[in-house]
Amino acid sequence: MPEQDPLTQLRDIHLPEAISAWPPAPGWWLLLILIVALLATLIIYWRNHIQRNRYRKYALQQLATLEQQNPVDYLQQLNRLLKQTAIAAKPSFDIAGLSGQQWLAFLDTSGNSTDFSQGAAKALLDGPYAPTVTDLNITELEKVAEQWIKNHDIRRSAQPSC
Repeated sequence: MPEQDPLTQLRDIHLPEAISAWPPAPGWWLLLILIVALLATLIIYWRNHIQRNRYRKYALQQLATLEQQNPVDYLQQLNRLLKQTAIAAKPSFDIAGLSGQQWLAFLDTSGNSTDFSQGAAKALLDGPYAPTVTDLNITELEKVAEQWIKNHDIRRSAQPSC
């Protein structure tokens, strides 16, 4: 009997199949779910932020269109705009009834400044009700009003109405 070479009976090496990318491991599924949840949360937060501050954008547009012909009329329009903005920010608070020093104190507190009770915007105290207004700096008044519209926080000063 002829001797056979045992090496000739061996088969070639079989390589395993390539690792498939699909379906991913459970850890990747979890990471995907977390990323989708985070993105959904960010989108919802961003959308709500835009919705909550839409009244500010509208108020700034209205501020730019106020007519500056008569100082008394201008002060009345500005006072009305500030009150409408404050009510739009927090309709559950009793803001419509504020007037005089209380109104200016409210604007100061919610705007975190003293521009209304001590600054150029002090003209809102008596100006809308006076027959004539002198020494009115409309540019400074618009600047203060714009700053208040952009930065006010009604929760800082208003008390809920019952």
